[in-house]
Amino acid sequence: MKKIWIFLLAVMLLLAGCAKNVESTPDSATADTATADEATQPPTQPPTQPPTEPPTIDELAQAKYDQILNTELRNNFAIIDNVEPLGQLNGMQAGCEALALTAALSHFGYDLDIDDIVDDYMVYDNNFVIGYCGNPRRFYDGAGIYPPGMVTTVWNFIDENEAELYPFDTTGLSMNELYRFVDAGCPVLIWTTYDRNSPRIEQYKEYEDIKYPWYDTEHCVCLYGYDLEDNEVKIADSWDYGKDEWEDAERFENVYDEIGRFSLVLMDTSKLK
Repeated sequence: MKKIWIFLLAVMLLLAGCAKNVESTPDSATADTATADEATQPPTQPPTQPPTEPPTIDELAQAKYDQILNTELRNNFAIIDNVEPLGQLNGMQAGCEALALTAALSHFGYDLDIDDIVDDYMVYDNNFVIGYCGNPRRFYDGAGIYPPGMVTTVWNFIDENEAELYPFDTTGLSMNELYRFVDAGCPVLIWTTYDRNSPRIEQYKEYEDIKYPWYDTEHCVCLYGYDLEDNEVKIADSWDYGKDEWEDAERFENVYDEIGRFSLVLMDTSKLK
């Protein structure tokens, strides 16, 4: 009998120990503990993105150009300040393009003499589209230069002076579209005639799929204002010792259209960076 009681007591103690072990195990132990494979995996990271390159000045200038071109005029009147024309008949008889550029540059604070552009920055070539053809100082020996050549001339000036400017060949734009650049403070070089009469076209040169006319009254001025209510444009004209005046916008536009809509815009890039 004593052996039986010892045996029963041992069984009871064993059962009590098992019950204690079960009660001390949290119900969540097997549910929340990660497996060995999961525990060894590193945390998931988002894919590494390559560093973004800042936009170039070309991209910034082009974006600004597109923005201006797609913005309607804010009002019926605009004028760009500090544009100073120079006269061409006193030593620069056939240099109207250089003097129109000089007038445009004066707005940006560059005080240039009558000779600076033709002596230091102008490109010359027998093809009047890409370089000045002839002698800009002599009326009968000088011909002229069109927007592609003037863009190169402006870049020569920019590089030499570290100027924060950007030239755009805006050939083909309407006068209404060019007014948007004036509205944004960008002077415009426009190819016209020195008497605003219809041009008598003598020949054409083709360059990059565009036909450029040569006519005996070829002339270039700087447009820097417009008044839609009075139908006038403000120009710096080097003809007749440097006119600085308002003139009839419709007549000016008709000549511009008849020649073929040749123009160049000069943009300030100092605030684009």
